[in-house]
Amino acid sequence: MSLPANPIVIGASTLLLAAATSISMGFFTSNQMPVAGRNVVITGGSQGMGKAAAVLLASQGASVAIIARDQKKLAIAGEEIQSVIDANGSKYPGQKLAIISADLSEADGAQRAISQAEAQLGETEILWCCAGGANPGFFKDYTPAELEASMKTNYWSAVFIAHATLKLMASRPPPRPDASKPALQRKIIFTSSLVALCPVVGYSSYVGAKAALRALTDTLRQECLLYDIGVHCCCPGGILTPGFENENLTKPDVTKKIEEEDDKPQTPEQVALICLNELQRGETLPITTFLARAARAGSIGPTPRVGFVFEVILSWIAAIVFIFVRKGHDAIVIKERKAKGLPWEQK
Repeated sequence: MSLPANPIVIGASTLLLAAATSISMGFFTSNQMPVAGRNVVITGGSQGMGKAAAVLLASQGASVAIIARDQKKLAIAGEEIQSVIDANGSKYPGQKLAIISADLSEADGAQRAISQAEAQLGETEILWCCAGGANPGFFKDYTPAELEASMKTNYWSAVFIAHATLKLMASRPPPRPDASKPALQRKIIFTSSLVALCPVVGYSSYVGAKAALRALTDTLRQECLLYDIGVHCCCPGGILTPGFENENLTKPDVTKKIEEEDDKPQTPEQVALICLNELQRGETLPITTFLARAARAGSIGPTPRVGFVFEVILSWIAAIVFIFVRKGHDAIVIKERKAKGLPWEQK
């Protein structure tokens, strides 16, 4: 999901966002999330963003466990990741790969998955929850079962495994492979969506779960200060995956019209790389586009910011910009209503 293109809005915001990004990077010169030699568990790792993140982290020296339901897709993804690990043999000896099939929307499945991951890799140092998917449509047209299924897929599949992992992390000190160096902070990373920052029509079954993950991140981030564990939440827009293609099959016309003006979905590899860069800069809510940064700035609340001064200034600008963004969204919806008529007039 992306924001509509208004030339004035995009021109001004792009310049400001680019400046804020480049300048704010100077505030953190060190890597806030090294991955080489660490154990990383990635859910939804059989395809899309999850697989791309697993390949990327493996290329940087991490041992990786990928978790998903489809064993065939897991096997294919595993071959790709293993080839990266094999190529790393001399640079990162000792890398491991675990492939686990589990239904994470059930608490027992999540508990079993993290137990298996730790049995094969060792103690979890980073959990990155990428499982999920949208089923666009109108709220009134969903069945209760479809609404419940979306919550299980997009919320509980992340919450159950995060809960199981946090209990383990908080019960023991972080691994210290080198006693002469301080222990690295462990991480729990959720994956929300741009729609959690700027909701639009058509994502009603999806946005609640994603907004809940974004809010949960702030709550857990504060709690996890007690345990020295970092909590983050990525908010990407559209991603070119099989799931994205399926979304377009049920996506309402009005949603497509809102997105088509500036719908430039990114590849899973682009999203994974940008999110990792943002995480390594220390961002709590990594985003993947300039306009998403404006949406984040305008709705971030008490969430910590990297480049505080520029983010505050941007939040003031975003407050004005999104007046026009919302008016543009609403105008498209109202035009659609006028073209098709009210529901009871269509019968």
